[in-house]
Amino acid sequence: MAKLEDNSENTLTLAQLHREVLERLRAAHIGDAELSARRILEETTGVDVGQFPAEESHLMNQRMVARTDALTARRAAGEPLQYVIGSWGFRYLDLAVDRRALIPRPETEEVVGRAVEILTSKDQSFGKKALIADLGTGTGAIALSIAQEVPDAHLHATDISDEALSLARSNLAGLGRAAARVQLHEGDWLNALPEGLKGQLDMVISNPPYIPLDYQLPAVVGDWEPTDALFGGEDGFRHLDLLVREGRQWLRPGGWLILECGSDQGVRLENLLTARGYCETEINLDMSGKQRFVTARRPIDDVDELQLEGAFDALQRGLLVVAPTDTLPGVLAKYDNSSAVKSSYTAKDRPSDQPVPVLVSGIEQAEQLIHLDDEVRSLVAAHWPGALTVVARRLSGVDPVTGGSTVGVRCPEPGWLRLLIDDVGPVTGSSANLHGVETQLAAEDAAATLAVKAAFVIPGVSKGGLASTVVDTTGESLRVLRDGAVDLGQGQ
Repeated sequence: MAKLEDNSENTLTLAQLHREVLERLRAAHIGDAELSARRILEETTGVDVGQFPAEESHLMNQRMVARTDALTARRAAGEPLQYVIGSWGFRYLDLAVDRRALIPRPETEEVVGRAVEILTSKDQSFGKKALIADLGTGTGAIALSIAQEVPDAHLHATDISDEALSLARSNLAGLGRAAARVQLHEGDWLNALPEGLKGQLDMVISNPPYIPLDYQLPAVVGDWEPTDALFGGEDGFRHLDLLVREGRQWLRPGGWLILECGSDQGVRLENLLTARGYCETEINLDMSGKQRFVTARRPIDDVDELQLEGAFDALQRGLLVVAPTDTLPGVLAKYDNSSAVKSSYTAKDRPSDQPVPVLVSGIEQAEQLIHLDDEVRSLVAAHWPGALTVVARRLSGVDPVTGGSTVGVRCPEPGWLRLLIDDVGPVTGSSANLHGVETQLAAEDAAATLAVKAAFVIPGVSKGGLASTVVDTTGESLRVLRDGAVDLGQGQ
């Protein structure tokens, strides 16, 4: 590229400088050579892209040419355009970007857009201020955007990288008055947050590393951006799994979890959220139609954590638990503990040859018990959690109590119950009432009718209503054995 210091008469116009930059980038096989050339010249000359035609004859000074030469050399070497420029637009912000953190992507702007919609919706109630945690903040793009766009939002942004936090701090300094509502914390995911926020957050949002280790990144990404912020373990799911499992206890009842994910991870993430007791789970697509992020909520009607711990302990010890389910109070026993299951039969005075339904936390647990073909998988995906029981063939021979080769499986509606089942394993869940005795809706009252005392009772009242719909999946076609709460219509 020409240098003004070589010849005082060798003065370049904007058009000439643009042509030289473009030729150099094309020679280096830069895929977005035209965009890069324009953006570099915008940065070095101060001329807006839209003004190029009118400013083509504008003479460049020595400083402009020298800086253009330096930035062009970096871009020609493969360095991402965002790092070359040193800043990049994200929603309504102009953020400083460099190799200390990932480059903010347009897809993440869509994630933030959904978060802002939720936080500003009239259907939501966040009190005087909304408490939000942005985990793995990087440049601070998510946290700073929410702080700018949601006036009553108070953000806690975390990152394990002190270098990334330093960059986020620089961006925070340019945020203006909204910066007072953002706090930065160094540390590993949720462990970096103040303990007093546990159970109080209105939203946890994150764009964690989710790329599998064996994925071949393009050089413009893998050679320049911090790989610790890209790779999420062997299958890319390590951090997503952690945030789902640990994020729930940091949310208030009704609080939201929003996680960006890979285009092939949405269904798996949604299934995990269901199993871990979240509700209103939804896979969200980006503008290109690919799975991009999943939203979910902690249920408003969660039971106290001490209640779950007590029930978990009793079930693990092979004892009976009575709890209010989405239909009737149920007597729960660990399904893999034959002695406990037999005790539940005795408690109800139920003949041992009559099967009882098994409750699972979701599709993955069901797959460990029964055969699920594509048709049945679609059926349960559409109606679980909910009052749908599928009768299917057991994977491991006959039932040790009834001697049957099939079992009825259901995924219950209450999130806390799914969470309990996910931790303890599948449980039998027949109604908690002695045979021939009037059915009770309150768990304490139902427990009092049993012939065997339950070791633990989770208090509460079931809503009653219709029993679950039961579908036999063992034949050549699906067959409804009992009409119930789920109306399958013509689409079964």
